[in-house]
Amino acid sequence: MKILATEVLTILHEQNLKISACESFTGGMFSNKLTNIPGSSKVFVGSFISYSETMKKNIVKVSKRVIKKYGVISQECAEEMVLKTQKLLKSHLTISFTGNAGPTSLENKNVGTAYISILFLGRLESFKFEMKTEDRYKFKIGAVNFAFKEILNLIKK
Repeated sequence: MKILATEVLTILHEQNLKISACESFTGGMFSNKLTNIPGSSKVFVGSFISYSETMKKNIVKVSKRVIKKYGVISQECAEEMVLKTQKLLKSHLTISFTGNAGPTSLENKNVGTAYISILFLGRLESFKFEMKTEDRYKFKIGAVNFAFKEILNLIKK
């Protein structure tokens, strides 16, 4: 994963672009992977760890309507998280993670279901990530790896 994160930072630095994040179930793991790399402060703006519904609504400003209609574990919530975070942190690339790491299903979403949204230079991409595991750590690692690969696909175009 460090190789993927390093490649993301290198490309963004070369293009003079900034990155930010809004993480829920990943608990800051994505941001941690970036900040473990020397020089990340030239590219990484910051992140929110919006683990609770209250934080999503009150700090990130995800609309109550979206949460009530679709739930916090939804593509719609991930998209609101990424759009609102980009607006607050003013980065060129913003990513959001929301999902169910278990141990039980929530909002009729199975354990191992996540939604990841990436906003890159005004282009929004959303992904459903699923991983059959009851190991929370493996699920988080899997989602973060998936995210770095998708970011690379976007920024290399």
